[in-house]
Amino acid sequence: MITYKFRIYPTPLQSQKMEETIETCRRLYNDMLDSRIRNHAGLFAQERQLTQVRREDKFLRAIQSHVLQDVATRLDKAHQAFFSGLSRYPKFRRRDRYNSFTFDYTGFRVGNGSVKLSMIGDVRVRFHRRIAGAVKRVAVIRDIDQWFVAFAVEEVPVERKAAQGQVGVDAGVSNIVALSDGTIIENPHFLDGSVERIKSLQRRLSRKRRGSANREKAKLSLAKAWRKVRRQRDDFAHKLSYELSEKNNLIVFEDLRIGNMVKNHNLASAIMDASWGQLRRLTAYKAERRGGRALLVNPSGTSQKCSGCEMVVLKDLSVRTHECPNCGLVIDRDVNAARNILQAGLERARVEAAPLLVQRRRISKFGR
Repeated sequence: MITYKFRIYPTPLQSQKMEETIETCRRLYNDMLDSRIRNHAGLFAQERQLTQVRREDKFLRAIQSHVLQDVATRLDKAHQAFFSGLSRYPKFRRRDRYNSFTFDYTGFRVGNGSVKLSMIGDVRVRFHRRIAGAVKRVAVIRDIDQWFVAFAVEEVPVERKAAQGQVGVDAGVSNIVALSDGTIIENPHFLDGSVERIKSLQRRLSRKRRGSANREKAKLSLAKAWRKVRRQRDDFAHKLSYELSEKNNLIVFEDLRIGNMVKNHNLASAIMDASWGQLRRLTAYKAERRGGRALLVNPSGTSQKCSGCEMVVLKDLSVRTHECPNCGLVIDRDVNAARNILQAGLERARVEAAPLLVQRRRISKFGR
């Protein structure tokens, strides 16, 4: 499955209906979470209960049934992620923390320049690229004062020219990445370009009286400033991940524990601005679509070991050049780390491929 995201332009009445749908779904999510906590209700029990409650609630009846069922599924997935150790326990959602709802194939129809949504109507869409494949689901997303649709599409297999390169990627703060081929890409520091405006808007918001119209306007302006930074990061990560996946069939990253690293308040802002995790995720799925793969390796010692002779050369963070007294290699510290990361990735790939190779040899032997 692949997702295509487009901006939509609803009428004021359609916007109101979508706002009401999100608010109803949010309240339903919180009610179901409360039921799970109090009564330990599971997914199937909550879906059965939802069928009965919907008959009695006019707000629920105003929304297509699958949209409501998706709320239960979303909560169940959050629970599964918690018990698998992948995330925290689900939280009750505030108004600004629940911003989407989803239709299955029965709740929408894609037209020429529009999409018809059940209970909402025909909404104008700006299709900036062609959708290749059959649309299975549609998510309607609110982004502050703008609306988007995300089409989940069953992708049609396409012949793509296989990339041949292999690269190790060392993520950093001053340089957002250093590659094993010697390429260094500086951190664009998008937050720095907007930090003064954000601080000014935060001060302005703090002076407004709670519940006033002026406070809502100030809150909206601040949210838009943060959105600008977020979109700049997204755009940069998409372009960089595309470039990495287009040129290489093996991309190796360090398995950095970003959640633990941001606990250091001196580095948290810089790490979040670099968006390491997002870059890894985008690169992984784009590489897989092209028939390649992205690997994670242990980051321990990658900066200290010489990529030329494997001798350990200890150095502080302030030392930005790797100089090996054994083999004489002089190279940028981050590039040296990237080469070690690539070597670790190649070793892991060989280890993972070895059992498969043995199995193929056995099949070939018995096949004769």
